[in-house]
Amino acid sequence: MQVLGLDLRWKKFQRNAGLLKRQLTWLFNEHLGKKGISGFINVDYKSKILSVELTMPQDASRDTVRDTRGLSGGERSFSTLCFTLALHGMTEAPFRAMDEFDVFMDAVSRKISLDTLVDFAVAQGSQWVFITPHDISMVKPGDRVKKQQMAAPRG
Repeated sequence: MQVLGLDLRWKKFQRNAGLLKRQLTWLFNEHLGKKGISGFINVDYKSKILSVELTMPQDASRDTVRDTRGLSGGERSFSTLCFTLALHGMTEAPFRAMDEFDVFMDAVSRKISLDTLVDFAVAQGSQWVFITPHDISMVKPGDRVKKQQMAAPRG
């Protein structure tokens, strides 16, 4: 009897692991789609390897990028943000902090990222702290959104 119970739990564990991989890719794609990018996250539990594949909309060949080192700094920052938000969507925490999430991003990517982050944070109902040296004037304060801007450092 004990072996049957162990086998059943192992099969359920493997099924849940597969479902979590699919959910992670689905959430990742949901965030990437805001810039017209699509992607896939492959989790190899045996080898303990996580790999990311992206298809960029501006790439006429529609080749899949398998090595994120081939992306520009802004593309890498945006895809990392999307991956992080996908993970955040699968976990719960009363508060979260993100520091310089928009490094290397151009103004358009930064706006999309800030909008995505604020919408996600408000929908989650948890407290978030975003730290960035860039302009955040496009983020509108509200009942659940407070902005605090520090003075520029003196040189």
